[in-house]
Amino acid sequence: MKKIALAALLAASVASAETVINYEDGSTYTLEANQEIYISTPDSALFKRQLMKNKDTFFRVQKPWSKRDYVPDPDGTDDMAIGSHEWCKAYIPWHEGLTFDMISWQRACDTNNDGKYDENDDGWSE
Repeated sequence: MKKIALAALLAASVASAETVINYEDGSTYTLEANQEIYISTPDSALFKRQLMKNKDTFFRVQKPWSKRDYVPDPDGTDDMAIGSHEWCKAYIPWHEGLTFDMISWQRACDTNNDGKYDENDDGWSE
């Protein structure tokens, strides 16, 4: 019985959970170790205390956190099959620079190498 209790205690101590903030635009931010969340509204400012060496105290307005872990793709192709007709129509060439998706678009969609996906390409079907 003591072994079971010890195993349960050890399992509980190694279990951890991540805190993820989901924003309305679809982006997310995952809190790192020892980070805390403070919530305010647009009409009430959040202040940060700065204590100086001479014991003076300054309160400064905290700016909203702008860092994100994930920002959704602006062309909306994240959930589409790469190379499908719908993906080829929705993909915006060069919007992320030279990526694997861009190379895939050039190979699967822009078969005539004119820089656009239209009825002149092999995979076009309307």
